[in-house]
Amino acid sequence: MPLSAQFSAAHGPVQLVWFKKDLRVADHAPLREAAARGPVLPLFIYEPEQLQHEEFTGQHLTHLNDCLKELDVNLSGLGTPLILRHGEAAEVLERLSREVPIGGIWSHQETGNGVSFVRDRRVRAWARALGLPMTELPQNGVVRGMRNRDGWADAWEERLGTPVLPPPEKLSGTSVLPCQIMSHAQLGVEANDKTIPTGGESAGRSTLDSFLTVRGVNYMREMSSPLSAEESCSRLSGPLAYGTVSLRTVVNATRQRLAAVRGDTWADPRWVRSLRSYESRLHWHCHFMQRLESEPGMEFRNLNRALNGLREDEWNPEFYDRWAHGQTGYPLVDACVRMLRQTGWLNFRMRAMLVSFASQHLWLHWRQPGLFLARQWLDNEPGIHWSQMQMQSSTVGINRVRIYSPTRQAREQDPDGIFIRRWVPELADIPGDFLHAPWEWSGAARLNYPPPIVDENKAGRLARARIAAARTSPEFETESRRIYLKHGSRKKAAIRAERVAKGLPAKPPKKTPTKPIIPRRKPMSDQPDLFGNAPDAARPIIPAGIPDSWKAALEGEFAAPYFHELKDFLVEERAAQTIYPPAADVFNALRFTPLDNVKVFILGQDPYHGPNQAHGLSFSVRPGVRVPPSLQNIYKELGADIPGFTPPRHGYLRAWAEQGVLMLNAVLTVRAGQANSHANKGWEGFTDAVIKAVNAKEERVVFVLWGAYARKKAKLITNPNHVIVESAHPSPLSVTKFMGTRPFSKVNAALEEAGGTPIDWQLPMQAEE
Repeated sequence: MPLSAQFSAAHGPVQLVWFKKDLRVADHAPLREAAARGPVLPLFIYEPEQLQHEEFTGQHLTHLNDCLKELDVNLSGLGTPLILRHGEAAEVLERLSREVPIGGIWSHQETGNGVSFVRDRRVRAWARALGLPMTELPQNGVVRGMRNRDGWADAWEERLGTPVLPPPEKLSGTSVLPCQIMSHAQLGVEANDKTIPTGGESAGRSTLDSFLTVRGVNYMREMSSPLSAEESCSRLSGPLAYGTVSLRTVVNATRQRLAAVRGDTWADPRWVRSLRSYESRLHWHCHFMQRLESEPGMEFRNLNRALNGLREDEWNPEFYDRWAHGQTGYPLVDACVRMLRQTGWLNFRMRAMLVSFASQHLWLHWRQPGLFLARQWLDNEPGIHWSQMQMQSSTVGINRVRIYSPTRQAREQDPDGIFIRRWVPELADIPGDFLHAPWEWSGAARLNYPPPIVDENKAGRLARARIAAARTSPEFETESRRIYLKHGSRKKAAIRAERVAKGLPAKPPKKTPTKPIIPRRKPMSDQPDLFGNAPDAARPIIPAGIPDSWKAALEGEFAAPYFHELKDFLVEERAAQTIYPPAADVFNALRFTPLDNVKVFILGQDPYHGPNQAHGLSFSVRPGVRVPPSLQNIYKELGADIPGFTPPRHGYLRAWAEQGVLMLNAVLTVRAGQANSHANKGWEGFTDAVIKAVNAKEERVVFVLWGAYARKKAKLITNPNHVIVESAHPSPLSVTKFMGTRPFSKVNAALEEAGGTPIDWQLPMQAEE
């Protein structure tokens, strides 16, 4: 009697468990169901069509083999080894069915690439032809066969809010002989030397534990910067993509940890915000995978068909090649590409920036950059990847257009240039002031680094215009409605329905502002809050005595994460160092000159760093303090420019501020004796927002920009009604070029030309605080 017939007679039909992207024994429903019904044949198939797929590389096989080795150990410990086979899936199953009697096939549902989609259809057809039961169970929040998103959030909670399943206590095996793990050479996959983490169930669980107990404490604030994200992000995207940890395990563990820190008065309060933010991410993990599940063609075609033709005919191979090799001339873009090529990982904000730059600034169709990135991501998850490629390329049509400025992101996310210098060594010796925009440095031509591939501002404006024009087509609205019904989040719709059920208007009435609202740029979030689980918006830190006009204009800045981090930094600095000006004086420029009173804006760079000098106004010093050299030169020019001006013996300029002269430094604090010591700590973003708020005024404002640093800010002044007066700095180092420029009479002439009152530049002879 053949061995298979002997086994069948002794043990009955075999339950075959087909492992795909679920390489674990814990929380594995198919494995438990199969174990309850008889002998188990645990199977993994090395599929040539996947191994040779254009998204698969050597790093993926290295990590996959790590996972398979541990899976084999864990299964063997339960009673039977992992069976490995190489070949087309239906053919492998056909051969196994001749070795042992298969009573049923068990697996998890997979939302994979187009090849896996077609392969699953072939296998199901083969099983039906034999009358063989095949059961595919869900393992995440993706719902197969869903026509629209109504009720999707409830289905997600019903699946992932349930307890985690333990592994089977014991497995009964079969007579099938196992095979060894196959090497890159045996499988015809070229190896590479990327530095990647170890795969496997224990590594995944260890990663989860370290994130929830140590690394994730400041996740909310540190996940966007490439500097902090390596530690502060969960790093669970790989374990989830290979299935060494189930999504339900992560959801349960996150909620248990959140409950524990909420009940612990000694816990760091940052945990609550970070864990709530992370749970929100776990929801949209499945939200985007659901798009590919419901519309598999989006891997290859625009989700919004009304946008076909937007980029297809404008492929630029040089742009693509420079982008893919980290040679665009934009330091943060190039640093990210180079890190990705070496490690296979980037945080989400940087991933989105890379896609945005390729598709918007370089105007490349998303498909080829998408294939390149899929090969680079160790954690490549097709549902998330292709959804994000289209979302960041604006070919979905139900999201606002997102175009990340690579220079702004560099300044905000890598202010000191640590990340850039690590990955772009060509810029190691460039002065810090120019690191984020090296083309502005006079020595840029000496660098072994390319100039910018495009002008980001012009390219961004052109991309917005092209997308806006495409959205005016008659088909766009119809397509967008179709996409929303099939793929859109229902969170806002659910909130409206709940209000109507309570007898309230669908939308709460808008509050009528008592003061004019100054347009401002909202902080860019990485993703929408799909289920209302993101932490409440940070409360704004509004300094005491700030006029209402500044509160309204800068509300978003006072609440922004960077401003909270800046406050924390200053608290630590003041505890350890002498900081100027005193805390109570830092925002005096805004206090003394309300936004609605601003007529002149004199921009400085850094506060004075000597005792008792700085008090919150650029170039001004406290009464009784010796007039600094730069201000002495300003007085000399005033004497030559304004008839009758008499220099006072003090340097207290509050009288100018009260006439509408906003005197603001680009950086508002400094360590004693250390010029520019607080540069690139966050102040520049805040003071840029002040410049933009003043730029938004309808009444004429004259901007006085002295020196190279201040003159760079001219690009923020776009209102044609305003006037810019610029020259060399009044510092002794450049005073010869400053003298004779007559800035004060030019300011008054510009104000009078617009019907305004000129500034009385004569200061009181006696300083009065």
